[in-house]
Amino acid sequence: MTDALLEAIRSNDAAAVRDLLERQPDLKARLDEALPQEGFGETPLIAAVQQGNRDMIDVLLRAGASVNRKSHWWAGGFHAIDNASADPALIAFLIERGATPEIHQLVHLDRLDDVRSVLERDPGLIRARGGDGQLPLHFARTRAMADLLLDRGADIDAIDVDHESTAAQWMVRERQDVARHLVARGGRTDILMAAAFGDEARLARMLDEDPAAIRTTVSERYFPKRDARAGGSIYNWTLGTSKSAHEIAREFGHEGTVRLLLERTPDDMKLSVACEMEDEALVRRLIAGSLDLVRTGPAGDRRKLADAARNNKTAAVRLMLEAGWPVDIGGQHNATALHWAGFHGNVDMARMLIAYHAPLEARDADFDGTPLNWTIHGSQHGWRSKTGDYVGTATVLLEAGAAAPPIDSLKTGTPEVLEVLRRRASR
Repeated sequence: MTDALLEAIRSNDAAAVRDLLERQPDLKARLDEALPQEGFGETPLIAAVQQGNRDMIDVLLRAGASVNRKSHWWAGGFHAIDNASADPALIAFLIERGATPEIHQLVHLDRLDDVRSVLERDPGLIRARGGDGQLPLHFARTRAMADLLLDRGADIDAIDVDHESTAAQWMVRERQDVARHLVARGGRTDILMAAAFGDEARLARMLDEDPAAIRTTVSERYFPKRDARAGGSIYNWTLGTSKSAHEIAREFGHEGTVRLLLERTPDDMKLSVACEMEDEALVRRLIAGSLDLVRTGPAGDRRKLADAARNNKTAAVRLMLEAGWPVDIGGQHNATALHWAGFHGNVDMARMLIAYHAPLEARDADFDGTPLNWTIHGSQHGWRSKTGDYVGTATVLLEAGAAAPPIDSLKTGTPEVLEVLRRRASR
């Protein structure tokens, strides 16, 4: 597949795709292949579906693309209908053009009669793997569908391939009524799910049985990967990386649950929890006597500043800095808080960290980049590339003394950020 076709698809330009296929008809034989440089093995058609571009979908179908070809993802490919799941009209458009829903899509669409029929014809489909290696139960959107699948033999605690998570864990935020129903029917749960539910009775029982469970966070420490290729627990997406039960309960509005959890929280953990929840009054009370709480707490808590920065929690970072958190301890990728401030283009966070003497030339463990390198990359590929102030952040880092990489060595970065570097180099 040529770079020109890839660029036309990425640019969402149906006319350019049509013209290119007319000029290079040999490309038509490759339209069901994975797009190069795309992380999840999307085909050109699936990329068009993700963009909701009906004109491009028709161009590709007329050129020979298969509407039923799934993505080339190691854990289990996604169907075009999966990628149109938020747009019922687009799903109807695809079905009109020959898309055939399989059991996973039928479950997601809540077509009870159709699911019942396909399972009568082939009961083994209850164990069929779909996108990410999810089972049909993972796609259920109503309690009635969940009951149908369970009554037909679905394993309530079966896990998917890519995230090694149960259906309830996938559902804990956006389909919480179904997740609660699965737990009520005997599904496995944990302290983070109970916190999201505000289930204080269950939480109390869990902590009576295992007081150390209060320390559980969304991390590989508590949800280790079985397969090195796996993407990590789905909680990283449904609840949020590094979050504690306390943060989750507050986020879901369960203040009674927060109080229960704090009552069960060891003293050496309370300060980090208070900072993560951005509870300034509680932080002030805890540090009123001493800053030793940071130094005497668990060693693992010292990376929480980097974790808060990763989650772009500016207020939490400020409270941790004031409480005495070390600024040079890395978190994910062994990246420091300043790396993450750069990645998000969070100029206010960067200023705070620099004021506390965050190391400007620290390098992460996986990409060998400095905070300025992360700022440059984040400006184009960061999670907040459309909203972050990367020009401001790069400027703050350079003014603080960060070493600018040679312009000709860079393979990423927006023109605006690169211009900041050029101006610095010309001084």
